[in-house]
Amino acid sequence: MSLEDKFMVKRLAILRRWREFVGAVVRAAKDLLGDDVDVYVVGGAAEGRLTALSDIDVVVVTPRAPRSWRDRVWLAIDIRDRAFTAYGLPLDYPVDIKVLTPEEFAEARERYYKRVIKVG
Repeated sequence: MSLEDKFMVKRLAILRRWREFVGAVVRAAKDLLGDDVDVYVVGGAAEGRLTALSDIDVVVVTPRAPRSWRDRVWLAIDIRDRAFTAYGLPLDYPVDIKVLTPEEFAEARERYYKRVIKVG
């Protein structure tokens, strides 16, 4: 097995443990936004179709989502940073965090997400 193949096998094994790592994101989101935040995993992890090239798609749902997308990106970065510094999320863990309002999430759920898993 080549070095690249070994890396991909190891990466997929780590991705399959996403439930362990996503807890850090949940705790960080609640720290920054309060307990009325809901956190969901969507995409390949929720649908059971992870590959070694996947990331873990996490949606943070809050009525306090910033109005601008730019501010939402900064909030997602803050959540990830807190998950890393306070709760041990590996710095290189491939997690993609999106911040949506409950209304936006309801629409996205109908239009885009085949399956969602509530994790927090």
